[in-house]
Amino acid sequence: MRILTTPWKADFLNLVQQSKKSIRITSPFVKNDICAEMISAKASSSKIELITSFKLMHIHSGSLDISALESIIEDNGVVKSFPKLHSKVYIFDDAKAIITSGNLTYGGMLKNFEYGIYLDEPLIVRDIVEDFKTLTQSDKTGIIKKLHLENVKTILAKIPKSVAPKLPSFAIETPEENLDIIETPIDPITSSLKGWKLEVFLCIQSIPTQVFTLHEVNEFESQLRQIYPGNKHITDKIRQQLQYLRDLGLIES
Repeated sequence: MRILTTPWKADFLNLVQQSKKSIRITSPFVKNDICAEMISAKASSSKIELITSFKLMHIHSGSLDISALESIIEDNGVVKSFPKLHSKVYIFDDAKAIITSGNLTYGGMLKNFEYGIYLDEPLIVRDIVEDFKTLTQSDKTGIIKKLHLENVKTILAKIPKSVAPKLPSFAIETPEENLDIIETPIDPITSSLKGWKLEVFLCIQSIPTQVFTLHEVNEFESQLRQIYPGNKHITDKIRQQLQYLRDLGLIES
């Protein structure tokens, strides 16, 4: 074990180059420049698995680059989202790990004062890997696909540049939490959604508070049944669409 302080980009890239199987990362903020270096440095046999916090506010503010996520997916990597993610963990071949305050950004590796530790003690790294796997399997963790990225780009392209980075965000059953709220005309979102996704989003919009429960959304079942009379599984469909809206960064769970 040893302490890592800024700058630690060279340490990170050295571990990336040494990895033969996997590079697992949790980081709320991710930038394309360091991702490009990571992908260029890694072995072709090594697969990247990233968990980030995929929120429209993060993307609109420039803290999270869609192009970085695209590059990981195009490199046959996996990108997932856990909205309340704050940890920054880097695991290499499930044998070495860095736990740090630094995000997967040049700021987090070169500019800001960040502090962390490098670990290669097998039992500790094993526990870190197991915690990572548990997070990936959480029902609050969604997988981000290229379709999600394209939908978000469509939404963001319709938001006027003068609008402050505040898009609608909702939290499900977490009234004690501080919410990341983004305020903007709702048209960029509603004009980018169709079918069930749009109808469920409009139901959420009609709830007078930013925090809502699944029960409150299910109360719109009769309204949705009138729109889709042939569907016999309205409740299941609502839950499915909530998960999709979560993966788009429009709601939290």
